Amino acid sequence: MSEAETPRPAAGPPVVLTGVGHYFPGEPVTNAHFAQLPGLDVDDTWIRENTGVRARHWAGPDERFVEMGARAAHHALEDASLDVSDVDVVIGTSATARPRVNPSSIGNNYMDISLPLQKQLGARDAFCFDVTAVACAGFLYASVMARGLLASMDVRTVLVVCAESPRAILNFGFKNSALFGAGAAAAVWQRGETTAGGEATPGGSGIVDAVLRADGRYYDAFDIDENDKMVMRGGILSEVTPDMLVEAGQTVLKRNGISPEQIAWCVPHQANTNLLHPMADRLGIPRERMLLNLPERGNTSSVGMPSALSEYVHNGTVKPGDLLLGVSIGRGLSWGAMVFRYR
Repeated sequence: MSEAETPRPAAGPPVVLTGVGHYFPGEPVTNAHFAQLPGLDVDDTWIRENTGVRARHWAGPDERFVEMGARAAHHALEDASLDVSDVDVVIGTSATARPRVNPSSIGNNYMDISLPLQKQLGARDAFCFDVTAVACAGFLYASVMARGLLASMDVRTVLVVCAESPRAILNFGFKNSALFGAGAAAAVWQRGETTAGGEATPGGSGIVDAVLRADGRYYDAFDIDENDKMVMRGGILSEVTPDMLVEAGQTVLKRNGISPEQIAWCVPHQANTNLLHPMADRLGIPRERMLLNLPERGNTSSVGMPSALSEYVHNGTVKPGDLLLGVSIGRGLSWGAMVFRYR
């Protein structure tokens, strides 16, 4: 049988997404800012038509990754009705933190998220690590790792925190600099309940299944230039990304016997509407069932998927028990898809 036809065995005890949170710094920066930059040759119409972005947020000099991440983490823990002392593991991830030129915390030149976040939160009993190299797919990969830890170790609560602040590494001589924004998002994964026989209690697991992929042939699609600025070769990405995301999404649905009609919401990496809308069409998911915060937040890399989920949870759109399909792709290239439920 093909991978898409192979049934997935139960992956240990069920896990539950009990809380989500988000945070965006400062006032929105509209497209008018970029229209005034000399030599960039863009205006509001061009940016909207080519990216779907109307505004984004940038962090100030006194607010770095860790400060933003802590705000999102507190929001998620409040949503889960938990205290910081309940956290057993902190997993951090970022696509834009850099040693020295864009460090994660004030007063230290490293790029780690999880350890300084543990200190900021006061989660002294939690062990910590960062998920790196997968960039924008960080939330997807970190959530799968959270499921593995909850199944294999004596932990009950995993806090996943994504934080992005790209302004310091953007080259404002290139039009794609208008795409990106700052922010943070967090999710609380907890071990669910099982019956005396070890079966999941009614409602099933928060993560039904996940597909993870990687292809190092496209490693050079992203780079860092001699001035420590990000280089993104958009032509390569626009060519290969749609097929990758559609294949991953179709695979995880088919091998679990889930039809597109059963998906309440698709929550993608907030990349570009010109990529996301055709992807939804090919997956058979109506565009109105796509959770997008890209227009007002920009492409926030690893923060995109969890922050969109959080915004729509907290405005009442996503209801407990809704079945969601998440798809994401990041530098490497690393990508994948996940079928999951909120609570």
